[in-house]
Amino acid sequence: MAQVELATRGLDALQPYLEGYVPQLLLTALATPALLVCVWRADPVSAALMAGSLPLIPLFMVLVGRFTREATARQLTSMQQLSARVLDLITGLATLRALGRQRGAAAQVLRLSEAHARTTLQALRRAFLSSFVLELIATLSIASVAVGIGLRLLEGAMPLETGLFVLLIAPEVYAPLRQVGALFHASAEGAEAAAQAIARLEVPQPAHGTLAAPPLTSGTLELRDVSVATRDVGRRAPEGLSFVLPLGQGRILGLRGESGAGKSTALAVVLGLLPPTCGGVFLRPEGAAALALGSLDLTTYWAQLAWLPQRLHLEPGTVRESVCRGRVIPASALSAAAEATGFDAVAARLPEGWDTRLGRDGQGLSLGQRQRLALTRILAGDERLLLLDEPTAHLDEASEQRVLEALKQRARQGTTLLLVSHRARTLAIADDVLTLHSHAASLDTLAEAA
Repeated sequence: MAQVELATRGLDALQPYLEGYVPQLLLTALATPALLVCVWRADPVSAALMAGSLPLIPLFMVLVGRFTREATARQLTSMQQLSARVLDLITGLATLRALGRQRGAAAQVLRLSEAHARTTLQALRRAFLSSFVLELIATLSIASVAVGIGLRLLEGAMPLETGLFVLLIAPEVYAPLRQVGALFHASAEGAEAAAQAIARLEVPQPAHGTLAAPPLTSGTLELRDVSVATRDVGRRAPEGLSFVLPLGQGRILGLRGESGAGKSTALAVVLGLLPPTCGGVFLRPEGAAALALGSLDLTTYWAQLAWLPQRLHLEPGTVRESVCRGRVIPASALSAAAEATGFDAVAARLPEGWDTRLGRDGQGLSLGQRQRLALTRILAGDERLLLLDEPTAHLDEASEQRVLEALKQRARQGTTLLLVSHRARTLAIADDVLTLHSHAASLDTLAEAA
């Protein structure tokens, strides 16, 4: 949510920067030298005074910008936190009211609101102070020019018309720079938001190869002594994970373990989304040498598999669009998948059936219904490798049994399944089960898993 806030309201504040500050900066770069040349032709002494004082304004702008940058960043961060919390509160308001916890959430929003008000006032205070400094420099510079002109007029060293001309044009020499300073502070929030957005866009992506992934209809998927370092110093989860999973033979491998053992992390490594700290993932085509996952073009690999994450993410759109995700799925396959997961009954109860529009992350559906939608999406495709993280979460016993039967049927068709679960009933469909620990992994028999 913080990233959404940054990309919308945060970047909206960039408008004054692009429409005000940048054009004024270009105007200043053209107008100020031209006016200075006019003064130089009339009175070189006054022009020299102006040329000496003009650089002080951008110099102090840089110093003041560094002074206000931290306050502006804090203001933007507090705005993102407040917006994210308010959205979470609105989304879960019904649940909070049912549990009688709405007062605590409201108090937290109030604290965030007060913190945002404080950071905003701090940013405004610094902006006003910096504007005062810039105005003071410009005013003193004009005053020094005026004093010099007055003294020379008294001595008779300057014609009156020349002195009046320079006095009238001197404020106009400094006016563009003063306006630049004012617009700079007005657009500081947008500039900070743009800097944060660019920093996110420029995050280096893991380097991957260019080789096309071999077909996942044969060969093996191998993990060799894979370990991933956690945030806890000296701890790895998983650690030393190794297995060989035949492809195209309908094998089902289950991963189990206590929370934090690295089950979801192992799936991320298999997907190529997370590089292991040590060890590696390999695809071995039948009758050929093994290929490291890092040497492959991952788009050709991802096109052959389907992933069900533990935390679902559904884009806004119709139910049909959420299931198909741009794929052309025959009506018969879609109907069969929905029947297998029980989502056909869910769609039938929706106001417009499959054409009902859903909000962000499936708003309009319960957790169980979202899980069935995601499973329908998985089963409706023809991918040959399925990576499933807690596939039966949020399902009742009857629905769980139907989904497990559908997964076993998919395996009988030659699809390979790698699933993560805490439930013994779910792991019971696996041919082999790996128990993951944060220090080791061991292969158990199916009987032990059940």
